[in-house]
Amino acid sequence: MSHSTLRRRFAAGLTALATAAGLMAGAPALVNAQSAGSGSGEPAPAAAPAPRATAFGGNEDPDGRRGDLGDNCVYDAVQSWVQLCEVWSPSMNRHIKVQVQPARQAGGNAGLYLLDGLRARDDWNAWTHDAQAQRTFLMDNITLVMPVGGQVSFYSDWQRPINLGGNLLEYKYETFLTQELPVYLQNEFGVSPTNNAIAGLSMGGSAAAMLAANYPQQFKQVSVFSGYMNPTAPGMYSMIPLAMFDQCKCDPFAMWGPPGSPAWGRHDPLLNADKLRNIPMYVTAGSAIPGQYDQPSSLQGVFNTFNGIILEGLSRGSTLAFQNEMNAAPNRATFNYRTTGIHGWGYWNDDLKAARSEQILDVMNAYSTY
Repeated sequence: MSHSTLRRRFAAGLTALATAAGLMAGAPALVNAQSAGSGSGEPAPAAAPAPRATAFGGNEDPDGRRGDLGDNCVYDAVQSWVQLCEVWSPSMNRHIKVQVQPARQAGGNAGLYLLDGLRARDDWNAWTHDAQAQRTFLMDNITLVMPVGGQVSFYSDWQRPINLGGNLLEYKYETFLTQELPVYLQNEFGVSPTNNAIAGLSMGGSAAAMLAANYPQQFKQVSVFSGYMNPTAPGMYSMIPLAMFDQCKCDPFAMWGPPGSPAWGRHDPLLNADKLRNIPMYVTAGSAIPGQYDQPSSLQGVFNTFNGIILEGLSRGSTLAFQNEMNAAPNRATFNYRTTGIHGWGYWNDDLKAARSEQILDVMNAYSTY
C-alpha cells in the first residue's frame, strides 16, 4: 500500500470521527423538539413505521405465477404475494426464514436482497413491516429476497458460534446468502444466481456493500442506507461491540475477533473501495437533524430521537469518508445526503423508493413489460 493511500485512509478515518462528533455536538438541543427514529431493525426502539402505501391499479399477477408457493413456504400475513419460506442452511444446521415476493411476470429472473438492521427480528424482516418494500416493488419484474433473523450478524460468517439466550448457534450468513440461498431461489422462484441487487440499512447497509464487493458475479448493484462504511475508524472498535452486546448480551468478538484483527479490515467497505468502484452504488445518509418522521409524544420518544441522532451522525461521518475514498479513482457510485433525517425507517423507506427509480430497475432491467 502506498504512503499516499495510507495517508488518505487515515484522513478518511479522522473525517468520519470528526464529522460524527460535530453532528452529535448539537444533538441535545434538538432532543426536546422532535423524536422517534428506528424500528425493529435498529437500536432505537418503538419506531414509527413508514407511511402506508396507496393501492395500485392494474393486475398484480398477470401470468398467474405469484400464486405458486415455493417449497416449504406459506403466504405471509403482510400480503402483496409475499411468501414466508423455511430454507435449509447446511452451514448453520437449521432452517432460516426468508420472506420472498416473486417477480410480477413469468421469466423475471432478477432478485433484490434486502438486509435488516442490528435488531433484526426472528419473525419477519423489517422491510415488510417498518417499511413498505413489498408495495414499492409490487408491480416490478424483480423478486424480493428478505432474510429473517440474524441480529447483530453483519450478515457475515462468524469465527465462533454465538450464544443467544443459552443457545449456541452457528452464524454463517455470508455462506447462506451467497452459496445456499441462491440455489433455493433459482429452483423455487427462477431467480438467477448472477442477476441480483442487494440493499440494506445500517448494519445491513455495511454488509450489503461488502457482499457486493466480494461477490460481484452475484450482485450487479448495491444500495446502502445509513451504513457504517468504516468500522475500523477511530472509536468504532468500541462502539460496534457495545451496540452488539446491548442487543444480544453475547460475545461480539466471536464475529471478527478482537479489535484490530484482519477480519475487521476485510469487512470494512472503505478499505475495500477498490472492489466497489465498478459496481453501481446508491448510497445515502441523513443529516442527523430530526425531520418529518420524528414527532415525539413521550419521554421514550425523546430518548429514541437522541439515539437516532447519534447513530445517524456516525453513519453520515463514515459515509462521507467512504465517498472521499471512492472518489480517489473513477467509480459508479451515487451519493445522496438528506438535509434532515435521523436513523429511522421512514427515511429508509424513502431511500429505497429513490434507489428503485434511480438505479435498481435500470441496472437490473426489471421493468414489467405490461
